[in-house]
This record gives sequence, structure tokens and C-alpha cells, in this order.
Amino acid sequence: MAHEVRILDTRKVPSGDPARVGKTDYVVTYQVDGLRTHYVEIPKEAPTEAEIQAAIKATEKARGALVGKAFTID
Repeated sequence: MAHEVRILDTRKVPSGDPARVGKTDYVVTYQVDGLRTHYVEIPKEAPTEAEIQAAIKATEKARGALVGKAFTID
């Protein structure tokens, strides 16, 4: 199912990845269908638009695989 995605904000932040100490990551905040707001962190200082779209698609695909699942925690 196709969803409209609107990018709300982009930020460069210090990387939290120990392998990328001293580098910055790119955080993209986006909204899906005007209802849900999420973000994706891209381990690159200046990703292209295509890389941003690919990261959002991958994140949404992974999120969709979990929707509707239920579990119990102790």
C-alpha cells in the first residue's frame, strides 16, 4: 500500500555509533499520511535524496512487519 511521506525536519547529530566516533549522522523526521511521525537516523554526513528515501522505505517496511503483533512481558 502506498503512503505519502512528508519530510518535516533534517538534522546533523553526533553519531552514537562507537565505530563513527567524531562523525555526524543525519536524522530525518518524517510524517506518514499526516497521522504518524517517525524518524530515521542515517549514518552519513550528507545523504542524497535517494538514500533518504531508501532509509525511510526500509524503516517503514520493518515497522510494518511488527504492526498487529502482540506479546507478553514478565
